[in-house]
Amino acid sequence: MGTQAVFSASVKGATTMNVVVLGAGHMGRYAAIQLAALPFVHDLVIGDLDEEGARSVAETLGRKARPAHIDATNRDQLKAVLEEADVVVSTVGPFFRIGAAVLDAAVQMGCHYVDICDDPAPTLELLSRDATAREAKVTAIVGAGASPGISNLLALKAIEGLEEIDTLITGWGTGGQEDDPEEEPSHRGASAAVEHWVSQLVGPIPIQDDGRQVQGKPMAPTSIRLPGSAPITAYTVGHPEPVTLPRYFPAIRHSINVFDMPRAVVVLLEETIRSVTSGRLSVSEASRQLTGALYDGQIGPGGMRGAVRAGAAAARERVTGKDYLPQIFALATGRRAGRRETRATALNGYIPGGMAAATCIPTTIMLTMLAEDEIDRRGVFAPEAGVDPDRFFARLAPHIVRDSTSDGEGPVRFLNE
Repeated sequence: MGTQAVFSASVKGATTMNVVVLGAGHMGRYAAIQLAALPFVHDLVIGDLDEEGARSVAETLGRKARPAHIDATNRDQLKAVLEEADVVVSTVGPFFRIGAAVLDAAVQMGCHYVDICDDPAPTLELLSRDATAREAKVTAIVGAGASPGISNLLALKAIEGLEEIDTLITGWGTGGQEDDPEEEPSHRGASAAVEHWVSQLVGPIPIQDDGRQVQGKPMAPTSIRLPGSAPITAYTVGHPEPVTLPRYFPAIRHSINVFDMPRAVVVLLEETIRSVTSGRLSVSEASRQLTGALYDGQIGPGGMRGAVRAGAAAARERVTGKDYLPQIFALATGRRAGRRETRATALNGYIPGGMAAATCIPTTIMLTMLAEDEIDRRGVFAPEAGVDPDRFFARLAPHIVRDSTSDGEGPVRFLNE
């Protein structure tokens, strides 16, 4: 039912769309706010296991929004709520436990699917449903956020025209920004994202090495030099980009994902990892303490001590005198016409509003592109396989605030040598 509703006519005309947002936490709430503002969204269901949480979100969004009690692990509940939906936007995790169940229900009900999955293992599980989704004429975009999402499309611009691709690095971080006045000070809902981050730093991570998918080391210091800039140390982390980009572009020989943060945050992460690998704390326990340290400057009893206690306050302040990598970027080295080239792409500024804005604005844009027939691929795929980067960045441009690194007028900054 959903498939015909979305694609029966252009949304620019009279066609409307029924959307389900799964998750009423930090990300789901921001996604719902963005989606409620779209004129073609007729009915917006905010579903969560916590019905009160879903109701509190829906009540702020006007008549088109309504709450629903949904257990994403309950197939019958999922199918019932998706029966009248054209698209489901999944922000609920962990994706390794819930992602496939939501996608399977969406495909069965003929409902399109967009998510913000940033975990490589569930990404592969979701991509394995490609043939089934294509047969059902369903479009499912996996990782439609900042990283993955924006980073994948920046990577497309970085490798454009290269005949050989030696290395492709995607990355993300603070961009060296001062405290964002539009970012919510509360860390309500942020602990789940921190727990995912920690889980991708305590074990082997998938990377592309010499044309093969292998297991690499997380938190490995990596020197990143963007053209025209001095080298900056970043750190490897488990993410979908090194898994999906070589899948669609097999010419990529080496690929990793890295992050760049103030040294005080790195100290917190290193101590967090030691607390887990030593068995002192579980991933969940360490993540809760890291969340408290990053947002409140508080450390729980029996947990991270020493350097963490000294670094917690500094983690919330900008570290002066340090160069930072852009908020989101891609760096490629390769050859064109036999000549070696190094190319980097980055947002030409930054997206204000913190992690939720940087993640959910791209989600909303991709859903709009799907509704307006700018994405016509069926099946399950990552953004680089079905989203036109130029059209995407044109839509993202109004959300980008220029800063001291901005160059030119476009939404993407290009650095080549």
